[in-house]
Amino acid sequence: MSANYLMDDIEELKTIVASVTSERLQKDLRHLLATKEAALAQAQQAQPRPVAAPKPAVVTSAASAPVSNDNIVYTEISTFAWDDEGYGKPKVTVYITSGIDGVGSLPSDHITCDFTTRSFDLKIKDLNGKNYRLVRYNLDKDIVPNKSKFVAKKNRVTITLTKADDKNTWMNLTAKSAAPAAKPNTSDPSAGIMDMMKNMYDEGDDEMKRTIAKAWSESRNKNPGGADVGGLGGL
Repeated sequence: MSANYLMDDIEELKTIVASVTSERLQKDLRHLLATKEAALAQAQQAQPRPVAAPKPAVVTSAASAPVSNDNIVYTEISTFAWDDEGYGKPKVTVYITSGIDGVGSLPSDHITCDFTTRSFDLKIKDLNGKNYRLVRYNLDKDIVPNKSKFVAKKNRVTITLTKADDKNTWMNLTAKSAAPAAKPNTSDPSAGIMDMMKNMYDEGDDEMKRTIAKAWSESRNKNPGGADVGGLGGL
């Protein structure tokens, strides 16, 4: 399975795990999530790595590299802005200007940003005793990893993504699913989760189908009066 499809699966699984209340179902889904993340790391390692360009004094360029799995605890950077220069323009820019005061004074090895053709992963380590991270998978369009870069100054970080095709205009920073989940039934609080799981079952590989079918079956056994699971291939 390609890295792009794996990224889509990972994002959907994270959404479902956050919504599920059953501990047993969460455990099964987290196991599947870990499997998908491991497969993604292998797929990204198989991609050829471009040679990194020499680093200017205030700009650090990162070669294409898989997102690392480390044991450091990060605080997610949730406030940022982005801008597409427009049709025929080569760059999309991401701005982080809040909550990282003093970032420009950190040693260069405390700030890294890994790029792939459809993702970036910014990590800021030991800033006022905390670690920060902004990672986005499944970007709206392809980028050129070895031409993408970031700059850290006083209280801000600017990430520059170089478009693979400058004739593309980005409507969102990350791409929307090609087959969005059906609109949930607002009269039933569990309908949204059910619809997402049915969509993931229909589109997933054999391992995903087995995990979801098992979790769904256990849920039915505990709640015989629950919703029909005919949408899961009759399992």
